[in-house]
Amino acid sequence: MARQSIISRMSIGGHPIHPMLIHFPVAFLLGLVGADLAYLYTDDPFWIRVGLWLAGLGSLGGWLAAFAGLIDLVFVPRIRSLLIAWIHALLAIMTLALASFNWLLRYSNESGFDPWGLHISLLTAVLITLTSLLGGQMVYHHAVGVNTKS
Repeated sequence: MARQSIISRMSIGGHPIHPMLIHFPVAFLLGLVGADLAYLYTDDPFWIRVGLWLAGLGSLGGWLAAFAGLIDLVFVPRIRSLLIAWIHALLAIMTLALASFNWLLRYSNESGFDPWGLHISLLTAVLITLTSLLGGQMVYHHAVGVNTKS
């Protein structure tokens, strides 16, 4: 049985914007765990600065990608009707709120490394994994943003 495409409203030339934007924030926020562990291993303040930048760019980029995804969720009825889309959106907002808090914690901490940052980074990585699995299910099982007519 052929699946019917669910076309994205936020697209350029038929290519959905949300999947284009999400890769770097995911990489930055997952890389943040590595930066935190590198600091614990080396005690080099360089990794504190790297962590600050990864947290900030990951949060900012994630919010931009979330905006594109939100437009599709709100304005494409077939996406809006998928329970998995709402769960994906809820997990994404939780992840971004946590990542933004992590960045704020790092930005306001002048004394250096805060172990809470690592704990938040690890929790964020778990949430990113769950959110990404649901996003993949939307693409591969529900054909969200996929042209199945080629």
